[in-house]
Amino acid sequence: MQIKLREVIDALEETSVDKQFYYYINEERIIPFDEEIDLDEVISLPTNKEIDNYGIMCNFIDDLEDEEAKGWLSEAIKGAGAFRRFKTTLDRFGLNNKWLEYKEESYRNLAMDWCEYEGIEYLEDNPYQIDEENVETPVIKVQKKHNYRFINIDANNMYSLAYLVVDFRKYLGKLKDSQIEIDVDDAVEELKEFLYRKYPIYAIADNGRYIGYAVCKIDNDVVWLEQIFVRKEDRLKGAGRMLFERAEALSKEYGNETLYLYMHPNNSIMAEFLKHNGYDVLNMIEIRKAYKEEENATTYKIGDHEYKY
Repeated sequence: MQIKLREVIDALEETSVDKQFYYYINEERIIPFDEEIDLDEVISLPTNKEIDNYGIMCNFIDDLEDEEAKGWLSEAIKGAGAFRRFKTTLDRFGLNNKWLEYKEESYRNLAMDWCEYEGIEYLEDNPYQIDEENVETPVIKVQKKHNYRFINIDANNMYSLAYLVVDFRKYLGKLKDSQIEIDVDDAVEELKEFLYRKYPIYAIADNGRYIGYAVCKIDNDVVWLEQIFVRKEDRLKGAGRMLFERAEALSKEYGNETLYLYMHPNNSIMAEFLKHNGYDVLNMIEIRKAYKEEENATTYKIGDHEYKY
């Protein structure tokens, strides 16, 4: 899912008590409220209450260094007619442009927060570019600079993470040369189960797009790293380390010196990652009987014993 950040900001600016906007998933665009709308096909943008224009005004006033202007504006926003008096007082102190810049930045931050929470990749306005006919044309493209941010996953935004869960399960299947049959609905059910069990789930968003996630399990104050995964094209850029350090921080909050985790024995990428972070102590071995018609071509020797895999 993608959207131009400018479109989200414009929608927020138009939002009012009587006007609400939605992101239409199928066409990746912003649409106004329609009573015929299918709520399964859209994601709600922040409401007028969530935008909180009055709160933005208060924050603007608090950030002012001019004590006289701050005092006048603080009085202006008390009671009915606050927005009208606020604008009049801005004129008196020549603060209109400063307010417009502050308000634009506030909407911009809110738009980015919304995109990141929903797992929607946002595209930035790019400076003007000269086309073949030497005409200045504004173009839109993704920022080259990575903008990694943590997102806490809950019941409202887990659907955007489901595709990563599918990729993770398929990756595990490849480690055993097996085909994993899983779709988005299966992944959603898995995430619902994690949330039902109160497992903390963290995602990393890069310009709003989810590129990795981690699931932690807390069992008698012991923290297990249940899952950790980063898209192949986004590895070795710091996202995996950020997720791992967040899980370690959670473990420390519960008074532990280490995380605990399971790992496929031929997952060399994970083994190297863990070793680099000081995780090289074998804790326990999980053992089972072979399934019917199961063939295990790989064997591992631990101590005096050999195991199939």
